[in-house]
Amino acid sequence: MKPIVFGRISSQGRGLLAACILVAFTLPTTADSLTYRNDRFGTTIRFPTDLFDTLLPPANADGQTFLGPDEAELIVYGSRGEDFRQMADQARQQLGDITLDRVTRDWFAISGFDANGNVFYQRTERGAGGVLHTAILRYPPSQKPSIDPQVGRIMRTLAGP
Repeated sequence: MKPIVFGRISSQGRGLLAACILVAFTLPTTADSLTYRNDRFGTTIRFPTDLFDTLLPPANADGQTFLGPDEAELIVYGSRGEDFRQMADQARQQLGDITLDRVTRDWFAISGFDANGNVFYQRTERGAGGVLHTAILRYPPSQKPSIDPQVGRIMRTLAGP
């Protein structure tokens, strides 16, 4: 088999090739991620594996807790029969300082700082059949540089039937 031989590359072609190689080696690598799915309620969420480790699920199979550095935690669960507005009120009661309070017909997001100064973010979405899908992020200020940029990306993946 004969090797494939390319003709001469023009100076523009060489420049483009060099730029492509440079971009390929300077693009940030994406972190590995995990998609968690709760079999009981169908609640799903996706998050970078370098932020949280899996713990054993609770016996009732409602959800899962994932632990990160310095006691950071991501709690994901589904529930049925809870009052949507009452859940939002309970989230507010955990906070001393509220920085985000958005309630719509289909979801709510509440964020702020709890009594211990930890960042708290909860998002709950209405699902089919009265199921509520919830994700809660709680982390110390020391983890803000690594977790803050990921909060929106993580919470936007919260879903369920």
